[in-house]
Amino acid sequence: MSAIDRDALYRQNYDALSASEREKVLRSLAAADPRFQLLRFERFERFGALTETAIFTCAGKEFVFVPGDTVTLGWDSFTEGMDERTNAAMARALAEFEITDIEGFIAESTSPVRQVTIAPMLAEREVGVVGWREVAPDSPELAPLKSEIEQNRKYITPDRGFEIHETLRVSHIDGRQVWEIYDPISLRELIEKTHASGFALPTEDEWEYLCACGKRTLFRWGDSFDFDMKLLHFSRDKPADAPYSLKLPNGFGLSIAYDPYKMEVMENSEYFLKGGDGGCNICGGAGMVFGYFPVSAFFRSTSLSDDDLGYQSDIGGDYTFYRRIVRLG
Repeated sequence: MSAIDRDALYRQNYDALSASEREKVLRSLAAADPRFQLLRFERFERFGALTETAIFTCAGKEFVFVPGDTVTLGWDSFTEGMDERTNAAMARALAEFEITDIEGFIAESTSPVRQVTIAPMLAEREVGVVGWREVAPDSPELAPLKSEIEQNRKYITPDRGFEIHETLRVSHIDGRQVWEIYDPISLRELIEKTHASGFALPTEDEWEYLCACGKRTLFRWGDSFDFDMKLLHFSRDKPADAPYSLKLPNGFGLSIAYDPYKMEVMENSEYFLKGGDGGCNICGGAGMVFGYFPVSAFFRSTSLSDDDLGYQSDIGGDYTFYRRIVRLG
């Protein structure tokens, strides 16, 4: 990074660059780290957040440059205010627990407001699975599971699969049948393994920045729930060939916090899982608004931070994922 003006990687200076100057800076990032190849320049805009940046590839995975910035994170009050429908939905859900202070409840369930400086980074655009490792269908590693595989052979078809909890799963990805076995891994081991490969996991501050893109509303699209967003994962109105709306790239070009079942792993943070709650609210009958509350950038799950589910000793599974970053500042 010695040939790069580090100040140019921060938002205020970065946005002031001309298009040609910005491209020169982005090209120099790839030149400074031979693991990365510049794939293309791209402009991302979503929910009012916009970034002109570049996509890089590293070992077949896409990364995007995210400029650094000094930003306000966390939540303590509404910016725009909820609309009547959202307020009514939240009130109904909380009434079951005899909670009437909606704003107070949300404040207790989100991170505190603070101002932080986030270093510029290259961030992985899609999350990776934790603990699962692909193997060939005839791998010797599957020999101990032969009887279970044969018992479930009828479920392994061109469009179906099966899973033995945290042991073996067969699924279909992009039309290809994928066999995976599970290797337990602790939070500490995952962080150490990631660092050893020259990457890091985001901290809670970094993840909130990557998710919110500077937005100060409860959800990235506003303080009210978007009931007309027909492309939500659970929508009955979602056309079969339509993209999953929340999975589309955000203002930084990341696919992030789009499914309340999926949680991303943080490092150096008390709240080490963000972006979902493993489906607890959805499955618990909390309704659509609170079901999607965990995809708010500022949501915190206190039960997960206390590790009463044993996540720190085995951070992998069906609901946890990780996103690698390279800090540039």
